[in-house]
Amino acid sequence: MRQFKFAVSASLIFIIVLTACSNDASDKGTTATNDTLASNSVNAADASQQKLEENKKLVTDFYQSLFGDKDSTAIDKYLTEGFIQHNPLMQDGREWLKTALHPFLSNAHIEKTKIDLKQIAADGDKVWLYVRDVAPNGKEFARVDIFRVENGKIAENWKITEPVPAKSANKNTMF
Repeated sequence: MRQFKFAVSASLIFIIVLTACSNDASDKGTTATNDTLASNSVNAADASQQKLEENKKLVTDFYQSLFGDKDSTAIDKYLTEGFIQHNPLMQDGREWLKTALHPFLSNAHIEKTKIDLKQIAADGDKVWLYVRDVAPNGKEFARVDIFRVENGKIAENWKITEPVPAKSANKNTMF
């Protein structure tokens, strides 16, 4: 039993000696370095979050401008010249999109609307929109658009569209 007490006492003395011998200046340097690293991490996280918010605003402004306000100038304002389209029914580029959407955008009978944005998410350079859309013929759709942002413009788009059925097999809505 005495040997055990001695071992514990020796360990405590060793810890006390180590603590007493530590260099106070190096502790301050370590603390300062840790504070700087923590501060840099917070600043980087804030900058990253700010970039995500900027990307979300860019995409929602584009979507509202083009599809809600029917403003064809949104294509040049928000999309890169080499805009990539992943919809197999659409071609790449701004010019093709302007031509394809011209009948929709120039139709005086199609009123401007407020986009019914249900959800938005962003990660890195991607922004996802989940939108409830009512077509001019009255049909309702659930749409997911994924956009890739590059240098402050939209460079790429993926779209998934599903018609909202008249009846549901469950009590949940799509929105």
